[in-house]
Amino acid sequence: MINIVKEKVIGYALLTVGILIILYAAFSVYSVFTKKQNPVDVFNLPGISLDLSGLVGSDLSPEERALMKEKNVNTKAELVSPEVLNTPLNYTFHILFMGFIASIGFKIANIGTLLVRPIKVNLKEEKSVLLPNK
Repeated sequence: MINIVKEKVIGYALLTVGILIILYAAFSVYSVFTKKQNPVDVFNLPGISLDLSGLVGSDLSPEERALMKEKNVNTKAELVSPEVLNTPLNYTFHILFMGFIASIGFKIANIGTLLVRPIKVNLKEEKSVLLPNK
């Protein structure tokens, strides 16, 4: 009888912990998408830029090219900024990671449910496997 009570207490505890983990994951995703919390910066990729120095000074003499380098003329054109690359990747990682956390919570709650639920076996007729038939 004491073992049944222990199983039920452990079962309800696991069920509660699993539900709390699932709720935490859902709240985290909600707070990230309502901009109350930032996703973890996993991706920190540089932006995509193109060096136009080969195109801009193609008709210039070597002296004029050297003069442009001395004046630090910026010939890089940024095609895609780092924020445009990193923000969707970080949001995607966050939602996938929270889905993984929620699945762990589901597994824990499922184990708790199996411990709480009574196991009933209905037999049509009584047969003993151990005793021979008479």
